[in-house]
Amino acid sequence: MQPVLREDLKIDKLYYIEALTEDALNIRIPNKNIPIMVGIFKRLIPMNVQLTEFWWNATEFDWFEMSTFKNIKNESDANKHIIRDVQLNYMWNFYEVKKFKIQSDMEERAVNLYLRKIIGDPYFTV
Repeated sequence: MQPVLREDLKIDKLYYIEALTEDALNIRIPNKNIPIMVGIFKRLIPMNVQLTEFWWNATEFDWFEMSTFKNIKNESDANKHIIRDVQLNYMWNFYEVKKFKIQSDMEERAVNLYLRKIIGDPYFTV
């Protein structure tokens, strides 16, 4: 999974959320004690805190547990499973949820293949 920069998060989009910790060399690494979560990005919150040479922003998410996410069949159902709003600092990584895109792409390919066979046009697409 490719991390998404907090500045590139898109409002109302689903993201996997991974907690980070620092090792002995102050390098941020995944925190294995906190399970990966899922959330719907709501907004970036500017903060007036400077850490080293960077200015950090908090992020606000509608959050729910990964175990709940496994039972969600389509992206529009995600809003029904929100537990609470959370604001996250710079010690979190975000990853795009591709579960529903993969499923819809696969279904679209299947429909196109079926219709191409019926119509006889090898270049037909819906």
